[in-house]
Amino acid sequence: MTSNRVTRVTALADRAPSPADGNVFLASLHTEHREHLLRFTRRLLPTDPHRAEDIVQECLFRAWRNSETLAGKGGSVRAWLFTVARNLIVDWSRRDNARPVVFGDDDFDLLPGGTDFADEVVERCVVEEGLAQLTPMQREALEQVYRHDRTRQRAAVSIGVPVGTVKSRVHHARIAMTEVLACSGVTAAGW
Repeated sequence: MTSNRVTRVTALADRAPSPADGNVFLASLHTEHREHLLRFTRRLLPTDPHRAEDIVQECLFRAWRNSETLAGKGGSVRAWLFTVARNLIVDWSRRDNARPVVFGDDDFDLLPGGTDFADEVVERCVVEEGLAQLTPMQREALEQVYRHDRTRQRAAVSIGVPVGTVKSRVHHARIAMTEVLACSGVTAAGW
């Protein structure tokens, strides 16, 4: 700090502060510490320069709000600013990791797969409706073969019936599902 600025900061500490004093204090902080603080935050946030700028602004704002306390600190103001910056980075990082990512209506195209969730929900409902119309034995055979991805041999062992029975149940279940899906407007080409 130059001697002129030291005199102004010391004078601020000796009397009751006014709003103008806070502005002078903020201007001197900005001039002296902004570049060092920005370098520090950019080093801690190398992939996010905009957040580094935000942290510097928040540090300076907090220093302005605490100008009465900091004016008397003299040389330790920089250490206070660096501590606040580091704490803000840690807090923002924790907050970002704790909150789930929220997508807006326009962001669904950016999701992997590019499928529309509404269509997926409707398809799932149609399939569940179709499965509900099958006999329990057909449903069990389909679940073993398609949901659990088992061969017809393994499905037969799991269910406890011959392989030919599993093949027959799956065949008839597929025919029934095709009819149910066709009634709902889903063609074989769609699934």
